Amino acid sequence: MSFFKTLSLSVSQVGLFWQETVNGQIFRWNIIFILSQLAVLFVKFNNLPPKIPLYFSQPWGEPELVSVSHIFILPILSVVILLLNNFLAVFFLKSIQLLSRLLVVFSLICSAFAAVAVFQVIFLVS
Repeated sequence: MSFFKTLSLSVSQVGLFWQETVNGQIFRWNIIFILSQLAVLFVKFNNLPPKIPLYFSQPWGEPELVSVSHIFILPILSVVILLLNNFLAVFFLKSIQLLSRLLVVFSLICSAFAAVAVFQVIFLVS
């Protein structure tokens, strides 16, 4: 029962979390990166070949090629990381403030790297 009480207290701290200027700015930058990924994908999607290179850790050639629809993994993963990290940051806001801030910054870094990856793949093949 104490878990639900802690959870409800942390959810009530959401207002305090967003009152911090840095958290709001980082969240807005996250949204900008995610929307820019989606915008580029929707604009260029019809001009992409059926297979694109996405798994660069695989050997060069056929193993790194995937269907074009797999490129949507990056923005979806960005959204999941953003939501999960912000929820955990609110949960840890009172107890471990450094962890809370690091989670928010990590979500920004992930969104930025995902945006760079999407832009590189899109402009490489189109």
